[in-house]
Amino acid sequence: MTIGFSGISTGSDWNSIINQLLQIESRPLSTLQSREQEIDEKISDFGLVKSAIDTFNSTVEELTSSSGFAAFTASSTDEAVLTVSADSSAVASSYDVVVTQLANRDKIASSAYTDATTSVGTGTLSITVDGNTMDLVLDGSNNTLTDIRDAINSATTNPGVTATILNEASGSRLILTSEESGLANAITINVTDGDDASNTDANGLSRLFHIGVGGDGLAEQVDTAQDAILTIDGFSITGASNTVTSAISGVTLSLTGAGSSTINIARDNTEIEDRISGFVDAYNTLIEQIDDLEAGSLYNDSSLRRIKQGFVDVINQTVDIAGDTAYLFEIGITRDRDGVLSVDSSELSTALADDFNRVTQILSEATTGYATRFFNYTESLLEVGGLLDSKDDTLSSQKDSIQTQIERQELHLQTYEATLIRQFASLDQTMALLTSTSEYLTSQLASLNSNN
Repeated sequence: MTIGFSGISTGSDWNSIINQLLQIESRPLSTLQSREQEIDEKISDFGLVKSAIDTFNSTVEELTSSSGFAAFTASSTDEAVLTVSADSSAVASSYDVVVTQLANRDKIASSAYTDATTSVGTGTLSITVDGNTMDLVLDGSNNTLTDIRDAINSATTNPGVTATILNEASGSRLILTSEESGLANAITINVTDGDDASNTDANGLSRLFHIGVGGDGLAEQVDTAQDAILTIDGFSITGASNTVTSAISGVTLSLTGAGSSTINIARDNTEIEDRISGFVDAYNTLIEQIDDLEAGSLYNDSSLRRIKQGFVDVINQTVDIAGDTAYLFEIGITRDRDGVLSVDSSELSTALADDFNRVTQILSEATTGYATRFFNYTESLLEVGGLLDSKDDTLSSQKDSIQTQIERQELHLQTYEATLIRQFASLDQTMALLTSTSEYLTSQLASLNSNN
């Protein structure tokens, strides 16, 4: 703290003296500021602890229920007929599938016209898909192929049709394609012809989609809407899509062609091993982060010790499976003298193959499973009013108290500085007066001596 006062009258360096006095008086403030910085570091570090625990909580939650161990591989003996995938709700099994027919979308090409700007007639064009109808009223201002295409694609009442223009050797055609496959999505077109008395002939607006015999420039059915038809173990299945999701629970069939294929759904132990190893890695990462923080600003912090001990306590417990005691080492997970967990992949693989249900129970048993206990413990730490929340409140309260003390100390120093300035200003004036008097007396004595 530097002040702007100096002993002008006497030449004394009052600034230096006052600053030294202020530095001595500021020692309590420096102590408070250091303490505030320490609390800020603790708040930040406990934020890191909370984040690490939250990450571990998310990882371990997956293994608290059977769905966390539901991983399957799916294969097809002939992917030219179908491919297959399975989600966590599938069950290990196999099925014989015969695909008779693939689902298809409806596609209709209009009659050919000179070009896309040619007028096609006037009247009303009605397009229906699956019971939903769109009516386009056409007159001389909006009746070219381009106009109709744009009107169909932008209409809010579009029933599920896309319109494009194809320019081919015989002219320009408007192509209508149903957005979805399946028989129910067949396109039905009706015309109210404003150009003549017939709504179905090859003249006026009705010519637009008048089906010819082929090669005559009239409309043609390019593709016909149809359902997929297949059997699974001899049972008939039909569907509007070539992606079959509802036939077998948890299994999706993607049909690619007619023929037969056998699909196999098997438990994916490799994926399950990876999930269990991921749980172990997450635990080790968490404990390592806690140890690092404990060696820093949270050294000897009782709350952090309690948190860590809670995790160790879970590891030291056993699991009750219908009265039978089970241990973590049964699935190849052990802890070394430093508290680090490791997984013996060979032992874990054997345990999954020999008794899959016991492995899942050791981790996910509803009350005593290791994953269940870890999840419940981390939830208690993270909940409102939990240990971490209480610690944050305590540190924040301490910081508020110190900030109040800092404000008081700063105010005290401002007052103390002002007092020092007044006192030393008065002293400076007094010393100046004494100096002046001394100089006067010295001068008078010198005059007396010279007269004698």
